[in-house]
Amino acid sequence: MTIRLMIIDDSAAIRGVYARMLEDQANIKIVASLGDPRDAIKQIPSINPDVVSLDVEMPGLSGLEALPEIRRVAPNVKVVMLSTLTQRGSKTSVEAERLGAAALLQKPGLGMNPAEFKRIFCAKLAELA
Repeated sequence: MTIRLMIIDDSAAIRGVYARMLEDQANIKIVASLGDPRDAIKQIPSINPDVVSLDVEMPGLSGLEALPEIRRVAPNVKVVMLSTLTQRGSKTSVEAERLGAAALLQKPGLGMNPAEFKRIFCAKLAELA
């Protein structure tokens, strides 16, 4: 089974990192990569992703504000929140779970090996699909 993934992150560089990270994964197909959550919400019904990766901090409409709208237009899509703010038990994590996030992952940063993040991210996508 191929997992249809939509990436929503205001940083084109981060979207590119995720795309390069996942390009060798035969079971994951990036069906859209968007910087504006409002555009993504409009496109989700026609693109029909299985999973959406959603950045928490974005200008204009944050991931936490976009999450209920994504759940409204596509109640069956799984949403993975990605941020430096999604540490387990944080206020952001608790709110994301309350709003319907299927998973919360911390973006790779200091102290996290990119290969380890890739392994965790791919495993979480497979688990959700």
